[in-house]
Amino acid sequence: MSVHIKKPSPVALLTVLAAVSATLATATPATAGVHERSHLASACGLYRDGDAAMYKNCSGAGENIFVTYLLGGNTYFCVAPGESKYVGRWSNTFRVYNRGGC
Repeated sequence: MSVHIKKPSPVALLTVLAAVSATLATATPATAGVHERSHLASACGLYRDGDAAMYKNCSGAGENIFVTYLLGGNTYFCVAPGESKYVGRWSNTFRVYNRGGC
């Protein structure tokens, strides 16, 4: 007994592609937690200041953060409460993960 799979029509493929495109266009970008320079005073977490990637700790305790980069090694930083820390060039910084207190 053989199984025959019906090939989708071009209209069905276009419909699926349109649905995926609409979903991607309206989805929250991965950088939703990243703030631009205009919000420098109130930014918490990772934000951009020119080509500098900065991390601001808005909590009441020290934060141990793990920074991943597009090129080069990854590293940990301890950011004191209420302080901002330079974590690298914006164009090379990929993500920052909070690993708890320090």
